[in-house]
Amino acid sequence: MRTATLLVAAAIAAGAAACNTPTEGANGNLQFTPQLCGGFMSCDFNDSIGVYGQINVTIDGLNGTSTAGLDLASDDTSVLTVEPGEDIGGQPSWVLTATGAGVARLAALTPGAEEVDFVEVGVQDVQYLTLESFVGDAVGPSDEAGYDEGWTVNADQLVSWYVRPRIAGDAPTMGRFSIETVLDAGNDWLTGTEESSSDRPNGYLYVRLPVGDYPIRFEVTEDPGIGVDAMIHAVQTQQ
Repeated sequence: MRTATLLVAAAIAAGAAACNTPTEGANGNLQFTPQLCGGFMSCDFNDSIGVYGQINVTIDGLNGTSTAGLDLASDDTSVLTVEPGEDIGGQPSWVLTATGAGVARLAALTPGAEEVDFVEVGVQDVQYLTLESFVGDAVGPSDEAGYDEGWTVNADQLVSWYVRPRIAGDAPTMGRFSIETVLDAGNDWLTGTEESSSDRPNGYLYVRLPVGDYPIRFEVTEDPGIGVDAMIHAVQTQQ
């Protein structure tokens, strides 16, 4: 999975302005702030990361603790891996990748591998995907025979969706995910209807659709069994 995308870069350039919730470490020496956790949601360690998802994390010192030279590491790479990321708002960040369900200890270490502080990070399996509309008038999701979701939009008007992973209990989850698009054979309706702002590999679809019906499937790259089948109906607006 890519650790930096156009959307991630845009968020970094904007200073990652989302209202993210810092968590104080167990030792009270640092606070850990999740960043760039997917879609337009705020980030909070109370929300698990979905398996295959990525987020970034920054750290700040508390009670005079310096963060100079500190590195982050996971105590269980079968649950969570950590690698250096791009700076966010002038601060170093680390990329966390969820590799399996469980709980991992995310520790801040000195160059001598002494632990300064830590937080526990939960990871849960993604159960399914769903579409969330955020630009334009889109009615849904509704029941649709043969599909997971149905949507109705005004023809020839801009509409957009974000592909949202969900975990048990129908809860949203943190994480940037790699998403594949599947269309019916011989029905590449995206050609000529998709806007340049679309970024389907990262879960963002922007289209202007003529009157018609448009089936589409999105699935997680690493596990095609996790997906959503949707039917979009574009209807003529009444004059």
